[in-house]
Amino acid sequence: EKEKRGGVKMRAGELRRLATGAPGLERSPAQAVARRQRQRSAPRPCKLRASSSYSASSSKNKKAGKAEAAVKQTQGKKASNEAPGSPKDLESKQKTRKGCDVLVDALVRENVDVVFAYPGGASMEIHQALTRQEEKITNVLCRHEQGEVFAAEGYAKVTGKVGVCIATSGPGATNLVTGIADAMLDSVPMVCITGQVPRRMIGTDAFQETPTVEITRPITKHNYLVMDVKDIPRIVAEAFYLAKSGRPGPVLIDIPKDVQQQMLNMSEIDTASNPSQLLQYYNKRLPGPPRKGLLLDVARAIANAKRPVLYVGGGCVDASAELAKFVELTGIPVAQTLMGLGSFSEMHPLALQMLGMHGTIFANYAIDKCDLLLAFGVRFDDRVTGKVKEFAKNAS
Repeated sequence: EKEKRGGVKMRAGELRRLATGAPGLERSPAQAVARRQRQRSAPRPCKLRASSSYSASSSKNKKAGKAEAAVKQTQGKKASNEAPGSPKDLESKQKTRKGCDVLVDALVRENVDVVFAYPGGASMEIHQALTRQEEKITNVLCRHEQGEVFAAEGYAKVTGKVGVCIATSGPGATNLVTGIADAMLDSVPMVCITGQVPRRMIGTDAFQETPTVEITRPITKHNYLVMDVKDIPRIVAEAFYLAKSGRPGPVLIDIPKDVQQQMLNMSEIDTASNPSQLLQYYNKRLPGPPRKGLLLDVARAIANAKRPVLYVGGGCVDASAELAKFVELTGIPVAQTLMGLGSFSEMHPLALQMLGMHGTIFANYAIDKCDLLLAFGVRFDDRVTGKVKEFAKNAS
């Protein structure tokens, strides 16, 4: 066989066909004839003539197939038009919001543009939501919660806005305590937001769980434990109102992690400014504007005084222009507390600078010898008064 094929080595497939009598490699003419006879005798598939009922059903199937293909084509076009990222797709996604996004939206409505925050496990959802609003709110990442709370306090003092700081649960929240107490004593408007363990784990000594509301209750104007995502818009609005109204101070909002993850339909978000029962009670306790008769009494006392002195504190920091105008009209010298520094220029001829234990001698002598003491935005701190009976004993 090698000689017949010119000495070329046969492949394995050719050998198999040769052994089985496959076409093209017959050993003899008789084998070729036998192969042809087998092919002729083998049964062939019969093409039946379709009946009328069969042809009708087949035509119906063809039409149904075409219709199904058309429906799939139109669905494909719709899918391509409503691909992820399209306006319709985004609109459907925006119909519901996570609690953390509802919180950040509420901060935006309060015109918050800077927050001071340090992340943690129980507040990570809030930080993720802040990244989705980074064009509106800047997050200043501090290296410790105590640093952030004092940064928020300083920001509030300088800008006159409400300072905002965010911390996680447990040690993150307790690290805010010193700054919260300082803001309370110094009457600084601030909103502190803390993460908390999920609601089902509160009171179980869970990992990094502390009773933040109970710890901070004595050193805040008010505090909240959010138990329903629907309450977030109302609570944030109330917190900012409480922080900056009346005597300013800190307000704390404690939000469990599962509330931050809870979904809320956009139609259920209530941003109405209807006052709650808390605010109604609070507003009744706020002092009203001074009566005209009382102002006339003050004017008469100033006119009759020979040695009047102004005792100015932190309550005048945001009214420095009005204070300067009052001093120009009356010519009364000004003594400032530590918190009141900056409300009146110390380079002014009528500035007595700071009074009290750490103040100037002439400021304390002026207070001691005055016959009329006008106290604006002060709390008569013991570092200023010393013995209360001896403080400004000649003044009315």
